[in-house]
Amino acid sequence: MTLHELFKKRQAHYMKQLVKYGQLVFNDHFILILVLFVGALGYTYSTWLQTIDDSATHLVFIALTVGFMSIFWGSTATYLEPADALFLLPKEREYIAIYKRQTIKSYVIHLIPSVITLIVITPILKEVAHFGLYEIGAICFMWFSLKAIDVTYLFYIDMSGNHRLNHYKWLLRGMMYMMTLLSANFAIIMAFISLLLGGGVVYYGFVQLPATIHISLETLISREQARLQRIYYFFNLFTDVPYIQQKPRRLRWLDPMIEWIQPKHVSHFGYYLRREFVRQGTYSGLVIRLLMIGLLTITLIEQPFMIYIISLLSHYLILVQLLPLRERLLKHAQFVYYPPEEGQVRQDMQHFLRQLSLVVTGLFGCAGLLHSFAIGSTILGLNFVLFVGFIYLYLPYYLRP
Repeated sequence: MTLHELFKKRQAHYMKQLVKYGQLVFNDHFILILVLFVGALGYTYSTWLQTIDDSATHLVFIALTVGFMSIFWGSTATYLEPADALFLLPKEREYIAIYKRQTIKSYVIHLIPSVITLIVITPILKEVAHFGLYEIGAICFMWFSLKAIDVTYLFYIDMSGNHRLNHYKWLLRGMMYMMTLLSANFAIIMAFISLLLGGGVVYYGFVQLPATIHISLETLISREQARLQRIYYFFNLFTDVPYIQQKPRRLRWLDPMIEWIQPKHVSHFGYYLRREFVRQGTYSGLVIRLLMIGLLTITLIEQPFMIYIISLLSHYLILVQLLPLRERLLKHAQFVYYPPEEGQVRQDMQHFLRQLSLVVTGLFGCAGLLHSFAIGSTILGLNFVLFVGFIYLYLPYYLRP
């Protein structure tokens, strides 16, 4: 197997892992609520754009700042592993060609956030700064060139292992930020300067790399491991990921919350149920994210009919996503060897979800009160009907032996 084939195989395994965990994160329920949230956000943004005028010049600098920050999204995927620090030494020169190819590929992929950001802020630039097609295109090419400069600079640091150059990285980015702000009045000129600088930096720092330079595998491996941990940490917010490196913590500050949601007389299953929910970020984090998306969407949308649908859908998804918690707990060694009574499990699950459902109903009702009393009271009524139907009709049927 050649070195090129080895990294092709690693890339295929990496993409397989992304697809595997991506399907668990972006499931049908989450996609549905996410689409509604993006739609509500887009509608609110379009409505807000109609209220701005030429005097809001600060919005131009805010928009350019947000766009400038988007060019630093992502890092180069090298697919290196810790053992490569030793085994790749004889293939060092051959790997440089692979790393160059991966840098170019990552650069192209990471341009997508900059393009999306530019599309979003274009109405502000056209309305306030009166940018035309040429100015918008100049901003786009300028950001592409600035990102090329930043990627090439990091590439040279990784190749040379000269960590002292990291001290000048923020100085370089500060100069790039000043060019972005100056583009508010001199977009075409700044784009031309950035294209010249980008072409020179890429040619001398990337294309014409000195043949005597020695790659710093330790630097690349540590950077790759940090990149993978960030990705796996995101997936771990939604599902269990065995690859993540984290240390168990006591989290004493959560003890009052557990005591508050735990009844006075509770079974062993109910005891572990509440601790699993509070201390395990897979389920509590999922509830918090769905709850925040629901609250933000209810607050942003103006149409009462859509508010009612989103509140009911968010409430339903929160309860449904917690149903597998029972199976997860029953797989613990304690409950495998000492299985709890089915009736007690149903009672504990029903009591726990009843508490959570009432809290969600109250929060959604308070968010609806920000619009009007009628909307808030309607949300409370509809979600209470969902609460009764789910807790006292559907849940006993789902938890039946």
